[in-house]
Amino acid sequence: MLKRLFRYIRALFGSLLGQIENPEVILEQAREEMRENLLKNKERAVQAITERNRLRGEVEKLERACIDLERRAEMALRKGDRELAKQFLMEKASYMRSLESVKQALAQADQVVEQVKLAIKRDEERVRQKTAEILAQKARWKSAQIQNSINKALEGMSLDDVSRDLERVEDKISRAEAEAQARAEMARESVTGRMAQLEDYAASQAAEEELAKLEARLGLAAPTTEAQPATQTVQAEPSEVDKELQELEARLKGDSNTATSNP
Repeated sequence: MLKRLFRYIRALFGSLLGQIENPEVILEQAREEMRENLLKNKERAVQAITERNRLRGEVEKLERACIDLERRAEMALRKGDRELAKQFLMEKASYMRSLESVKQALAQADQVVEQVKLAIKRDEERVRQKTAEILAQKARWKSAQIQNSINKALEGMSLDDVSRDLERVEDKISRAEAEAQARAEMARESVTGRMAQLEDYAASQAAEEELAKLEARLGLAAPTTEAQPATQTVQAEPSEVDKELQELEARLKGDSNTATSNP
């Protein structure tokens, strides 16, 4: 049981390690890391721009305060309250010092924002370039896997096995063709084939008779010669079909003689 568990853990670890070392997984992780870093940099840029905008608002606020204090000092002088006008101007001077400090911070913030924007733009271009390279590398990896699969399949394929298969197929085809020829030959020797040959012979004999009559009418008939007695040949023992055929011929001949004697 412990051995089986150990083998399972080792196989699982090997599978996970293989996935970690898989180029496709590594490329996808690199692509995801670049995307996450770009998003973080964009978030930092947003924070920098937000701080710059806050400083701009503070500058505008201090400028309005300085203008308002100067207006109040003028009003106090018109009323003859010089001491109050002096106090307004002193307060304005304090706001002006704060305004100068905020303006310096705003100038630095503007520089930082421009630098951040430029960095973000460069990061986006770099991410697009690296993404294209990653896609190209993934395509190369896929192509290499397919090529390796094809090569392994070709290595496992034996031409000897294919040749033996072709020989077996050729033998089967030859046997099928020979069987077809044998069946055709048997069909020619069958009763139907013999009947067809008999009909052809009868038609040939009828044509010969008609030709002889035509030659006789035209005076082209050849002189007749006495028929030579046919040479008697030794025949084999007739089969049952031959015996039945002879009996049929004898019966037909007897019927013909009876009809001739009784006109």
